[in-house]
Amino acid sequence: MPSIVERLIEDPLNFVECDYYDCFQISCADIEQIHLEGAKKRFDQLRDSIPILRKLASEQRIESIEQINDLVPLLFPHTVYKSYPFSYLEKNRFDKLTRWFNTLTAEDLSQLDVSSCTSIDCWIKVIEKGTGLKPCHTSGTTGKLSFLPRSHDQWYTQINLIGNMIRDWHGKNSGPDLKKNHLPYVQPHYKSGSAALLRGSQTQIEVFSGGADNAVYLYPESLSADVASLAGRIRVAESRGELGLLRIQPELLARRDEMVERERQRPERMKEFLQEAIARFGGKPIVLSSVWPILFDAAQDGFANGVSQVFAPGSVLISGGGLKGRDLPDDWRSQIFEFLGFDQAYEVYSMSEMMLLFPSCTEKNYHVPPVLVPFCLDPETGEALPRTGRQTGRFAYLDLLPDNYWGGLVTGDEVTMSGWDEPCGCGRAGPYVDHEIRRYSQKEGGDDKINCAGTPEAQQRAINFIVNS
Repeated sequence: MPSIVERLIEDPLNFVECDYYDCFQISCADIEQIHLEGAKKRFDQLRDSIPILRKLASEQRIESIEQINDLVPLLFPHTVYKSYPFSYLEKNRFDKLTRWFNTLTAEDLSQLDVSSCTSIDCWIKVIEKGTGLKPCHTSGTTGKLSFLPRSHDQWYTQINLIGNMIRDWHGKNSGPDLKKNHLPYVQPHYKSGSAALLRGSQTQIEVFSGGADNAVYLYPESLSADVASLAGRIRVAESRGELGLLRIQPELLARRDEMVERERQRPERMKEFLQEAIARFGGKPIVLSSVWPILFDAAQDGFANGVSQVFAPGSVLISGGGLKGRDLPDDWRSQIFEFLGFDQAYEVYSMSEMMLLFPSCTEKNYHVPPVLVPFCLDPETGEALPRTGRQTGRFAYLDLLPDNYWGGLVTGDEVTMSGWDEPCGCGRAGPYVDHEIRRYSQKEGGDDKINCAGTPEAQQRAINFIVNS
């Protein structure tokens, strides 16, 4: 029978079927081999089928991957998935938005008829109906949504891996196997939507809880991508004192009023949500997946309604993502656990653009799965820092799981990476990221200029190419 290393070299997607904990016992020499062979395979597979990757590789004069650092000039800036002009949305030019999106995926979108689309929601539905894609968008905290060409199957791959991660968090079969033993799901958010968070939770509810009948939601409606986009734009415009300059389509004005009314009703909705959650699942173990600020807000609403210690030990909380720029009190974590009634959190480092999650350990480090190629880049030059010792720089990666889009990205996060020379104190082998992670935009006072390796002009020409396609 092939070894784990051989299986991961054969196909990174075999990670789903391998023993999860054993995959973090692989030596760094073997991890390097998995990374190089996986990078070669993905580049050879995707170069000619993804227009922007083909353009960038041509600009950088890269024909093949011979060593791992050959990847660095081919990593996209994290802004690439929101590089479309705002005018496409403002003028309902979903034909142009589709052509832009088509340059980012191996899926052929050229035959899609989006002429009737007057909203982002409609556009996403047309793509989902006419292709194998199940696209998602980010939260739009910067005022602009990123759109990702994730496929239907990739959502199940991601959630099955999360199930494996929880089961083997502290060793083989050390935790609950949610795929075999379902738990109720409590969702302090919308029931559905195309946001990455909601795409993930919808699939988790199916895989971990057996379906929507075993779940309770803060909002039983779907979150509109158009409303999410509008909310982000308004939030940023207000912070800059430019609200009066926003160009909002007349048909979106009603959605704005809907958003304002929903926020006005939020305290009452939260009260009803807590009552339903307690009535159905109070005192029982549950599954809960959410970012910390949403959980903190739920805790405050719970305390205001005299509610605490709601669920049972043995519950599963999956969280991460930092505080999203929120300024919370020092004891925010203990307040959340006081409200929930349990303190077992499966905390991860991840992002919407990445299929893989990094589990944290008892040493408060985030461990890199072996089928993700991590880089720590010099923030001034964009060059890869050595894979040795302890390095601090800009986090970048190639996710080897996506097979229909290029999983290489330069992020906006400053990280410190270790683990190439010796295992973590928790016993896991391989690279890991320290718990303290900062956004360069916060560090630089709102600016985040990405300096890339290779030829910077080539990166810009590639971005111009996808916008003008």
